[in-house]
Amino acid sequence: MLEERDRRALADIEQRLAAEDPDFVRRMQGDRPIPLIPFLCLAGFLALPFVATFLGPTAALILADVVGVAVVALLAYRHLRD
Repeated sequence: MLEERDRRALADIEQRLAAEDPDFVRRMQGDRPIPLIPFLCLAGFLALPFVATFLGPTAALILADVVGVAVVALLAYRHLRD
């Protein structure tokens, strides 16, 4: 645990940081979301052999395209939002 003097110093640093860069503080306080791009890629990679085996190569190509378009759309959304 921190001593009282160190605790006050830390609280002062946090207050100054909140005043100087509120966006940083907001990003650090929120829960970390699920990393969607790696999740989409992993889900597509794991589903691809099953789709190719049971539905054929055309369905596998469609799945790969859908995953690719979803990743690009997510990146574009994040870029336009910021």
